[in-house]
Amino acid sequence: MNNEIKGIELVWLSQTDLTNLNAGEGGTNLVDVKKYSKNGIEYPYVSGQAMRFYLREAVRRSLSDGQFMCTPNDKGENCGEHEKCLNCDLFGYMLPKKGEGAGVRVSPVKVSTAMGQFPLDANSTVDFLTRKKRKEAGEKASGDIVNVELGVNLYKCGVSIDIERIGVVEELDEETKVLDYKPFIDEMEKRERVNLVLRGIQFLSDYSKQARLLTDFTPDVILASTQQRYSHRLQKAFEFDEKGGLQLERFTAIVKDLQEYSDVYFGILPAVIPNEENVKNAAQECGLEVLRPNEVVTRVLLS
Repeated sequence: MNNEIKGIELVWLSQTDLTNLNAGEGGTNLVDVKKYSKNGIEYPYVSGQAMRFYLREAVRRSLSDGQFMCTPNDKGENCGEHEKCLNCDLFGYMLPKKGEGAGVRVSPVKVSTAMGQFPLDANSTVDFLTRKKRKEAGEKASGDIVNVELGVNLYKCGVSIDIERIGVVEELDEETKVLDYKPFIDEMEKRERVNLVLRGIQFLSDYSKQARLLTDFTPDVILASTQQRYSHRLQKAFEFDEKGGLQLERFTAIVKDLQEYSDVYFGILPAVIPNEENVKNAAQECGLEVLRPNEVVTRVLLS
């Protein structure tokens, strides 16, 4: 592994079909969509907690024989055995210890909220379904009418991997007050753990309501960087203009910023954004090869 790489960062756009990826508070007979407001207009979003769950489950599906990843108990607590458990190493934990406070591990894998980019009121509908109640034998079947808010949108998502903190524990030298990293896995295992996260992004699938609202939430337009400095700068690369296209000046400025300390990769699927050709040209002017999204993720896998 290139020891100069301090982090891997990805930001992507994902175009969804009609779906509800993360329900809000709702009511007795309403399953709504989580929303945020910007300039008085409501947009859908998927919480960071939900995105972490989706990514963890994608990683879990990719485990090989002998790899272990715990499942939180009924209190939401992980096992805390980060040396053998990929869940605890990659995604961190807060584990209460009687009389000692809590054992805490900060997650080396940071996940953003997935933010819908188009107003909800112009891209949504309400679906009616029947929620059947369990009845004893011989009783008449019945059910409740449930309203489910659904929408199509283009979501911006992001992941940042702090490579230095994977497979290590942080120890403070009481005399020098210097924080030191003590590895508990070798470099080969560290590479594999990083790559499991990246492959998980390629195959995100276990999000909510997929039994009857099947959609895809993997990257359609993506920027990725392998960075000699740990930074979240790439998350600002995708902003939209009033016509729904990517802002080219912002895109170019962020890419050039990152190229000072990173290798940057760009991928796009056809017919996702209206100014697709202009974005491709801007990427090429920055010296980027235009790839498919899966090729981008493959390029940043550690070897």
